[in-house]
Amino acid sequence: MHKVLAHRCSVLLAASALLVGAAPSLAAPDWDIVGIRLGMTPAQARAALLAHAPKAEVTEFTRQFSFNDGVKDQQLPGFLGSIIARQGPTPGKSETLEVMFSAPPMEQRVIRVMRTLTMYNDPLPLERAVASLRQKYGKPSAVMESHTAMGNTSRWVEAGKTVCGNTAANSQDAREAPQVDNSPSGLGHYKAWHQRKLAPADASNCSAALVVNLVTVAPRNPLVREMKFVMTDPGHAVPAMQAAAKQIADLQAQARKVRQNSGPVPKL
Repeated sequence: MHKVLAHRCSVLLAASALLVGAAPSLAAPDWDIVGIRLGMTPAQARAALLAHAPKAEVTEFTRQFSFNDGVKDQQLPGFLGSIIARQGPTPGKSETLEVMFSAPPMEQRVIRVMRTLTMYNDPLPLERAVASLRQKYGKPSAVMESHTAMGNTSRWVEAGKTVCGNTAANSQDAREAPQVDNSPSGLGHYKAWHQRKLAPADASNCSAALVVNLVTVAPRNPLVREMKFVMTDPGHAVPAMQAAAKQIADLQAQARKVRQNSGPVPKL
C-alpha cells in the first residue's frame, strides 16, 4: 500500500529552448533531457530543473509505504517520489517535465524523465526536429512510423546491456521506454518479462532506453506539433523496487512476530 502526498511550491526560473541543444552523441547514463540525467540524486535533478526552467511551477510529490502488523497499518517514512515542472501554458505552447526517483532503502536516484513540448501555434518542420535529435543523441537504434501516420518514434538503448521487454518490431514494447516505478507494485512488468525470457535474472543488466515521439499536425504532414521524450533506467529501478519490497516484507514479518508475542493474557 502507498499514498501520495503533494507538496506544492512555485519557483521563479528563463524560458526554455524549444529544440534539444546540439552536442556529441552520448551513451546512457550520460543521455540528458534538458540537463537531467538518469542516476542523478534529487539535489542534482532539482538543480538541473532550476537551470533549465527558472520560471516553472514546480510540484514535489511525496510517497509513503505501509505494512500491516496483523492488527493495524504501520507507516514508513515518506520520501520524494517525483517532481513535476510546468511552463506555460501560453496559447499553443507549453512544456511539462516529470522526474521520478527510486525509493529507499537504496540511494535515491532518477529512474525516469518525461518531457512533453506542445507547439500548436508554431509547429516545427519534421526534418529539423529529426536533425536536432540526431545531433543531440546520435543515430537511434530504431525509428518507427506512427500507427496513425502522424510522425514517428525514435528509440535509443544503452549499449553493453540487455534490452528488456519485447523487442519485436511490431510490439508495443519496442515503441516505449521500459516501464519503471518506485513502488514494489511496479515489479509486475519485470516479472512478466522474466517469465517470458525477455529479461535477465539480474535486473541490473537491463539497459536504459530513451524514446522520442514526434507528433505531426496531421497524417503525412511535415510539421511537428508535439515532442514527447521518455527516458527510463530499469537497471536501477527494478533492483530498487526489489529492495523496497524486501524491506517492507521484513518489517511486516518482524512486526507481526512482535505482535504475536505481546499483549496481556487475560485471567482464566
